[in-house]
Amino acid sequence: MFGLPYQGIATFLKAPQDGTRPFAFLGLPYDCSVTFRPGARMAPNALRRASMMLTDGRHPEFETDPCALVGDLGDLDIMQVGQHDALKRIEAGVMAAYEQAPGQTLLCAGGDHMTTLGVLRAQRRLQGHPLSLIHFDAHCDTWASHFGDDIGHGTFLRNAIDEGLVAPERTLSLGLRSPVEPSTRDWLSEQGGEWLSSRALMKLEGETLAQKVRERMGTSPIYITFDIDVLDPAHAPGTGTPEIGGITTMKALELLEALREFNLIGMDVVEVSPPYDPQEITSLAAATLLWTFIAMRG
Repeated sequence: MFGLPYQGIATFLKAPQDGTRPFAFLGLPYDCSVTFRPGARMAPNALRRASMMLTDGRHPEFETDPCALVGDLGDLDIMQVGQHDALKRIEAGVMAAYEQAPGQTLLCAGGDHMTTLGVLRAQRRLQGHPLSLIHFDAHCDTWASHFGDDIGHGTFLRNAIDEGLVAPERTLSLGLRSPVEPSTRDWLSEQGGEWLSSRALMKLEGETLAQKVRERMGTSPIYITFDIDVLDPAHAPGTGTPEIGGITTMKALELLEALREFNLIGMDVVEVSPPYDPQEITSLAAATLLWTFIAMRG
């Protein structure tokens, strides 16, 4: 007799704790780059708990069972001091996961958005050339500095382009709406990329996004990074830097599902802050996005 979903050790989608399945969940519990409300280091386990809601059957759109396709690799051992050390540990951890199971697709749960930079460094090494990037976020993440530091959760996209990890002409930033100087917001466009505001994104149909991706990225390897604050705080209050006027969870699912035809090599969800998450609705949104990614790719 099977136990109830909330019984036993909490793993993502009640998955076995190994890396032998096509997809693997990896926690990146680091948030020392956060500039407003902390707590994102606690997100990986919050996503595991919330994912118990998603273990009762097949995905309603794709008729696949993500629970049978994913393993849980646990969390990386990241010290909560030293941003550069944290990035080295993340890069090494991602590389180790792929060395253990070369054919799997890794799904990462931050942590703040700086953690994505470590993942991209590893993915760049694995692919051998700059990646294409789809970046869902309320913030442009192209600031030149992070309160005097050269790296942070508000600089990761500029860092990634400057380091040659992603190709700017194959980069889309979607959902921007935070206070920002135009020179910072428009930096991506000046490098050849494209950004859309949250108002434009709410009006964008899934097929229109897919056409943008076809024209800009083609069959190149695409990484998706999803900052949960792209969602309106009504849908995702548990985040460190909430900005009103975001997209809905339904729109997020529509846009994510529209990307199913492309060469998606991985995805992360970042900036979930469980201490600010009443009724765990933000964690559930984040877990459902990763669940959907598995379903549509499985």
